[in-house]
Amino acid sequence: MSVYEEFRRSVARVTRTAEQDITPETLLKNIKADSFHWVQIFIALESALDIELNVDQEVMKQLVTVDDFVKYIEKSM
Repeated sequence: MSVYEEFRRSVARVTRTAEQDITPETLLKNIKADSFHWVQIFIALESALDIELNVDQEVMKQLVTVDDFVKYIEKSM
């Protein structure tokens, strides 16, 4: 499964959103997730992708879209 597909699946599961509503162009600020949801999403991604995410607030401010976030994860792998 690709990083994008896993991200989309994790976000959909945690936020109870339809996967098809999450596209690469989706703005992260439009994802209905609070800080607790994001922690759950990060944990799900770390588990599914067997990686460790080190995303601080400054990095998150720079990530605007789902595609930005996915590319950040891919660079971290």
